[in-house]
Amino acid sequence: MRMMRALLAVASALLPRAHRARWREESLAVLAGVHGVRRWWFAIDTVVKVPLLSRQVRQPVPPPGRWPAALSGLGLLGASVAVVIAALNPFSLSEDTAEFLFLLAPCAMVGVVAVRSVHAARAHGGGPLAYLVAALVTAGAGTGPVAAGALSVATDTAMVALIGAFLPGTWLLAVSGTALARRTSPPTLAALGALTGAGLLGVLLGLQLVTHVPAARGPASALTVVSVVLLVPAWTVWSVWTGCRLIRGRPAQRMI
Repeated sequence: MRMMRALLAVASALLPRAHRARWREESLAVLAGVHGVRRWWFAIDTVVKVPLLSRQVRQPVPPPGRWPAALSGLGLLGASVAVVIAALNPFSLSEDTAEFLFLLAPCAMVGVVAVRSVHAARAHGGGPLAYLVAALVTAGAGTGPVAAGALSVATDTAMVALIGAFLPGTWLLAVSGTALARRTSPPTLAALGALTGAGLLGVLLGLQLVTHVPAARGPASALTVVSVVLLVPAWTVWSVWTGCRLIRGRPAQRMI
């Protein structure tokens, strides 16, 4: 039972703090009445269902203040300008400057990611672990190549930068897909967010491959070009629309 106690203790971290102790006690009481291999099957079944239970008992929390949402919206509006300027680089910017703007563009999402991550942490009862996860998600998905690039240089590991290139686009794809499935935002906005996430994922990944994997320069350059064609219009409309919703004070769970 000692191993099962440890397993339940780890799984309970997904629940709001007020429900953790009672859930562990009730789960241990059920497992104590089962013997043999069935006890482990019951334990695995109990742990697997924790995310569903967490969603059902999630604590309602008030939406974030107006100023954090408004500042996040202004950041997105500024990012739309940066992406459009970068897309027009053949006429006004050097290639290196355009690449820098594309790498910097995900930083405009840091406010949006932070607001949603902190809101989710509060909904799950808060606590050091929940806020640590929120901070890691914000650093990864909200800054992308910036945080990952700094860590890559510090550790002298190119793979870290490649992994960081996945995070912003993947986060936006996941959030927009969830919003589309749950209908928590306008369907057109959610679809635009998914397209923007796909384009952002392709651009950032392509730029990192060109930089760190010379053998993949040809396919990576093609991926970058195709992704830019998808990203620029989708990002521009999505960021302006989402930015305006944030400035108008939409709730955090409905801002994307």
